[in-house]
Amino acid sequence: MELKLVILVLLVTPTIITAAPDGLTKFAAKWSLQAANMSYMSWLGVQVLQQVVEGPASKASLTLLFSPSLPIIVQNVILREQPLQFLSTGPLLHLVFFDNFPVFLNFMLLKTKVAPRNLLLVNLGSDSDASTLLKEPWLSGVYNLALLTPVSGDPGSLAAFTLLPFCSSSPHYLGLWNPQTFSIWESLFPDRFPNTCQATFHLCSWTADKPLLYLKSPDNKIVGVQMNMIEQLANKLNFSYTLSHPPVDEMWGVMENGKWLGLLGMLHRGECNFTLNSFFTSIERNKAFSMSYNIIQDYVKIFMRVPAPLAEWANLVKPFSLLIWGLLVTATILVSSCFAIQAVCQGREWNTELGLLRAVVAQSAPLRSNQSPRLLMYLWLITCLILCAAFTSTLVGIFTRPDFPPRITSMAQLFARGKRLTAHDDGAFTSDALKNTPNKTVRSLIDLYPEMDKVLASMQTRSHGFVGSNLYNRLLFMENNINDWYTMNEIFFALGHSIAFRKNVPWQAKFDRAIKSMAQTGLFEHWLKTEIRSLKYTFEPHDDGDQGVGAGVERPLTTNHLKGLFLLLGIAWVVSCGVFCFEMMHKLYGCSPLPTP
Repeated sequence: MELKLVILVLLVTPTIITAAPDGLTKFAAKWSLQAANMSYMSWLGVQVLQQVVEGPASKASLTLLFSPSLPIIVQNVILREQPLQFLSTGPLLHLVFFDNFPVFLNFMLLKTKVAPRNLLLVNLGSDSDASTLLKEPWLSGVYNLALLTPVSGDPGSLAAFTLLPFCSSSPHYLGLWNPQTFSIWESLFPDRFPNTCQATFHLCSWTADKPLLYLKSPDNKIVGVQMNMIEQLANKLNFSYTLSHPPVDEMWGVMENGKWLGLLGMLHRGECNFTLNSFFTSIERNKAFSMSYNIIQDYVKIFMRVPAPLAEWANLVKPFSLLIWGLLVTATILVSSCFAIQAVCQGREWNTELGLLRAVVAQSAPLRSNQSPRLLMYLWLITCLILCAAFTSTLVGIFTRPDFPPRITSMAQLFARGKRLTAHDDGAFTSDALKNTPNKTVRSLIDLYPEMDKVLASMQTRSHGFVGSNLYNRLLFMENNINDWYTMNEIFFALGHSIAFRKNVPWQAKFDRAIKSMAQTGLFEHWLKTEIRSLKYTFEPHDDGDQGVGAGVERPLTTNHLKGLFLLLGIAWVVSCGVFCFEMMHKLYGCSPLPTP
């Protein structure tokens, strides 16, 4: 009704102008032009909206945006003609109507700094330079972008443009706007990044990330899993690249005082396009950067040094617990007392019955001819046989495998035994997470050191548990010849390695698809195993065993394992020599306290 009223006013206006004074004539003429312009913009906006909804955006959800400078009448007419479209699984299209692009751009910059993924710009004003519009930095984050603008000299026609950032700096002409030509989504929004056209990307990199990215001697060639990846990506996507210097602060990537430091700080400041090194994903990093598809799955665990084995001189007492030894000593005393009392009652020498104790050490024992002690003697000999068999078999097992105290298997046990946690304060995800843990009790029990030597030393003294990556720590331990370690059952973090891109980079989708394809076909796993073998390491990348390298390896018995036996033999020799000396003194001088045999 409103559009018909505007047309009626335009038909009546010439009659009013001919009968009016000069001032009224000029005012009416100006009003007539404005009304005509509004009616044209309203008609054009309604036509484009209907054709877009019925054509390329038929399966998409629609959001309408208007420039603040666009007349309210035009906005209302377009809004009244908008068909109802429910949210679907299709893409979300932002349809923008404007007559003054700078005004609209300033409005959007104040409203949001993030450009939408799919954007269709419709110029309802005069014809404008498409290259000026499409090159606005705010539009660089749009993945699907198209512009409909009036054709110069033909105000009734619209031309469709887009921009192919890598291949040309000039707008790419799609054709005159026509419902038949642009009937599907792909016709209006062609791939803006079909090829990088030999573009050069600058990569944030640090060759201190063995085995993912490192210098290999003797020629200091840059190798690793990440180099294999970037070479494959460069060949597939047709681009070249340059590598950056290591970060000045020698940090990987943490936020301090609202600023990103390290390699991620270089990326956040725009010094490079994306990182060659991979990073653990986290909430903070996902807010500031766009992380790629996971390359490698890794785990952050607590590494402990294996408890020191029990003293080898005590091998003889290890087969039985303290309770069994106590019961054995008590039983021996009781049996000896019983036989001694029986001997005294029978008028026999009681010390001769001490010979039955030889059965405890697998020696033969004399058996009296009288019947009274035989039943008790049989029971005692059977008990000694069982004890000797159990002791011998357990002792053989101890000699075969070292005996260790119980391991710490949880953080509760760790803190209960007065242990602490430590990690390398290198500005990586692990140290940053430990610093910012919300648990104050845990935070008070964490010691972070910028020097790796201090971290390893605190772990070696068994006073700390080392919190670190399963992959990197295993490499670190092998390089430092640390074999007596194990991992606790609890997993501190389960995280994936990802490449970090700047936020809202539309061409990242091309890299993500290629990276996902390489990950799903097992290329990263293959490259990682190859690098580990080339470094002459002897473990699988994702072997989550709880023992260190070299644990359980077969080893021969040495004299150290028989310290207890030699100690007992030495004690026997000393006692025998003492008894012999006393006997000789008694025989020669009669001064020995021992009775004459």
